Amino acid sequence: MSQSQSESGTDFGQAGEVYYYMSHDLKNLPPIPENKYVKIRYMRKEDISDYVNLVNESLRHSPDPFVPMTREFAEKWPLEQTLIAEYNGEMVGFLMFESRGTTGLPVQLGVAPKYRRLYIGTTLLLSLLHKFKKEGVKEVQMKVYENNKPARSLYKKLNFKIYGIVIEQ
Repeated sequence: MSQSQSESGTDFGQAGEVYYYMSHDLKNLPPIPENKYVKIRYMRKEDISDYVNLVNESLRHSPDPFVPMTREFAEKWPLEQTLIAEYNGEMVGFLMFESRGTTGLPVQLGVAPKYRRLYIGTTLLLSLLHKFKKEGVKEVQMKVYENNKPARSLYKKLNFKIYGIVIEQ
């Protein structure tokens, strides 16, 4: 596959970062996985330092282009728009989100490398989708980096559908 060709075989004719726009209508959501070791909660002010470290550790080991999280940005982001996953009491995952009217927007999802493949990302995302549905959100939209196969696999498993493709320079 050439650098300018997507996984679907479409030739985009130029180099750049390819992202898929994906959506979910919140129908037929699977239940949130039960795991006695995983607790999902909202971020608290006292989490900020550990949260910044977790975000940077998680994203540095991700296929997405890496932009470090700063303490300043974390302090400005609303606490009630970040879910935290704890595993045996340790902060190991996060999900930043927004909602605009009846549209929910997962912004950034990450799990510490040594805690991946334990359904923590799935639990975070399903917790958010159920929260959105309960609050009257009708559709969830997000964009995912083409080369982030683990994320795309998760979104496909949860029945997100691709509705667009964009190349960012």
